[in-house]
Amino acid sequence: METALNAVWDGAPGPADRIAVVGGGLVGLLVAYLCTRLPAAEVTVVDVAPARASLARSMGARFADPGSAPLDCDVVFHASATAAGLATALRLAGEEASIVELSWYGSGEIAAPLGEAFHSRRLRLISSQVGKVASSHRARWSNEQRLAAALALLKDPVLDALLAPPVCFDDLPDRLALVFSAQGAGLCQLIEYPE
Repeated sequence: METALNAVWDGAPGPADRIAVVGGGLVGLLVAYLCTRLPAAEVTVVDVAPARASLARSMGARFADPGSAPLDCDVVFHASATAAGLATALRLAGEEASIVELSWYGSGEIAAPLGEAFHSRRLRLISSQVGKVASSHRARWSNEQRLAAALALLKDPVLDALLAPPVCFDDLPDRLALVFSAQGAGLCQLIEYPE
């Protein structure tokens, strides 16, 4: 949630904005959740996995596959960590819109299609990284304050839809492959530790 909050501060979406979130994983869905709290905002989660549709709707967002996602968005958040996802984010952004990049690629390289409409539409690509408080809030917020705000935001029972049933710590060696697979029961795995 702290990463999502920082990204929303970086992107600065507003009421009635058309917002796309490319990547319906945990971070993307938390960004969508925060954006759906903006009055009259139209928020769409864009993902290649149809199974994410019900989770997106439970956060209050619409869902679309990349081919049917809404165009001309005011703000696009990219959280898929794929080149195809970044290309989709750039394609969905409207004239002079912002694309907030949340994906972490590590030392890998990724191709970005900046030769298409990127320049003619005057798009802005914004890096969002949780290591520092977003520049829009840095003068007034510390990392500790942002963390406290993120923890408070997590108290909404709607977010329980993102949690997988708990797995006992002792059972993790046998269950870890399933936890990390696409067939896992949830996006955020709970682990119960023995007393």
